[in-house]
Amino acid sequence: MVDGAFDIVGLGVATVDDFIVVPEYPERNSKHPVVGTARQGGGLTATALVAAARLGCRTAQLIGLGQNELSRFLRQSLAREGIALFENPDARDAEPFHSVIISEASTGERSILWDDRKTTPPRIGAAERQLLLSAGCLFVDHVFAHAIIDAVKEAKNAGVPVVGDFERSNDASLPLMDLTDHIILPLAYAVSLTGADGPDQAVRALMRTPGRSLACVTDSERGSWYAFADDLPGKVRRQYAFRARKVVDTTGCGDVFHGAYAAGLVKGLPPGERVRRASAAAALKAEKQGAQSGAPTLEELEAFLREA
Repeated sequence: MVDGAFDIVGLGVATVDDFIVVPEYPERNSKHPVVGTARQGGGLTATALVAAARLGCRTAQLIGLGQNELSRFLRQSLAREGIALFENPDARDAEPFHSVIISEASTGERSILWDDRKTTPPRIGAAERQLLLSAGCLFVDHVFAHAIIDAVKEAKNAGVPVVGDFERSNDASLPLMDLTDHIILPLAYAVSLTGADGPDQAVRALMRTPGRSLACVTDSERGSWYAFADDLPGKVRRQYAFRARKVVDTTGCGDVFHGAYAAGLVKGLPPGERVRRASAAAALKAEKQGAQSGAPTLEELEAFLREA
C-alpha cells in the first residue's frame, strides 16, 4: 500500500436508518405503542467501513450526497467515525437511501422499509481511480454495481483485493460478484444463487469462480462456513457463532461481519482468524440498537474474544 493510501475504500451504499422499536411486531390493521425511536447511519458498505474503522483501519467511501437533511446527517455521522468521504460534485439534489426499521424489542428481529428514489451513485473520475488503485482493498455491494464495475475491474487487475457484500442480484451485480475475491453471503441468498443443497455445497460452488480467494456463507446463530484458495481442495470449514450476551437488535450484524473480515484481511490475518473475529464482532453488534452503534472497538472485540 502506498504512503497515505487508505486500508479500505468503499464503493457501495450508505443509508440513514430511522428505528421504531415496538414491544411485539404489529399485526396488519392493528395499533401498537412505540417504546423507542432513534436515527443512525446504516447501509451495507457504510456500516462495514464503520466496523473496520473502529478496528483501527483507515477507511474512505465514494458517495453521492446532496444538500438536504438526510445528506447532512449521513455526512456528519460518517465523519465522526473517521471515514473520509469523496463526494460526487454533481449530486447536489441527491438524497441517501432512507430506511425505516421496525424492531421488535422482545426478540431484536426487524423489518426494513427503504426508499432509494433520490439516490445517486458515486462518481469515479481519474482522481478516484488513483484512490482505488492505491487502496489496501476495495469493499463493494450490489447497489451501485452498474456504476462501479469498470473501476473495480481495473483495480482488481492491478492486484487490489475486492471484498463483497451482496444481498440480491441484478444484471450488473452478477458480473461484479465474479470480480469479488472475498465473497460473504447469507445462506438463503447463496443457496438461491447457486442452487446448492446446504451451506457446504454453496461454499464449494462459490469457490469455483476463477481466482477467488475465499467464499463464506453465514447463517445467523448457526455460524458460518467458509473455504479458501490455499486450503485443501474442496475442504469447507465451519465457524460456530459466538453467543451475544443479550440480543437487542440484529440490524447490521452481517455488515459488521463483513467489515471486521475486511479489517482482518488488510491486517494480514489468516483466513480462519478473519472469519473468527468477524463472527465475534457480529455477536457484539447484536447487543446494541442500530446497524453502526453496535460495531465494537478493537478493545471491546479483544476483551470479548478473551472471555469467549
